[in-house]
Amino acid sequence: MRFAIKTRPEHTTWQEIRDVWVAADDVELFESAWNWDHFYPLSGEPSGPNLEGWSMLAALAEATRRIRLGCQVTGMIYRHPAVLANMAATIDIISGGRLELGLGAGWNQQECDAYGIDLPPLKERFDRFDEGVQAIIGLLRDPVTTFEGRYVRLTEAYCEPKPVQRPHPS
Repeated sequence: MRFAIKTRPEHTTWQEIRDVWVAADDVELFESAWNWDHFYPLSGEPSGPNLEGWSMLAALAEATRRIRLGCQVTGMIYRHPAVLANMAATIDIISGGRLELGLGAGWNQQECDAYGIDLPPLKERFDRFDEGVQAIIGLLRDPVTTFEGRYVRLTEAYCEPKPVQRPHPS
């Protein structure tokens, strides 16, 4: 059995989140710590504060030493897979190889509408997810990646430096 913590970065402060993760890092029972990939709070007042998950992961990777870390779950619709691969490689490096990469197809209509992000029908989201995962793995693993999908296209694309975890964060 493995134990983790998950902090919801809604209606809270950076210092409170950081303090919880640093404390969890000192408790050997906890293997990993997670936040989320939402831009709005999911409870309470939607106009309230909600810290951005991936930016926090970089800072939390630096603030902790042992605990594995991840964003549960990164919506593939929010970021192009090449951008996400570069973010993941960078945070894996900052953390010394402790990144867990949790990916999903995305679902939050309110956030998509507010930010002008297209939320395709479920089948298309799953197809985009499949292509995005293939592209991300290629970028994190291979020296150069060319990918020709229906939704994702990469032409001799690089992701350098590579993550610490080989062949890639899981």
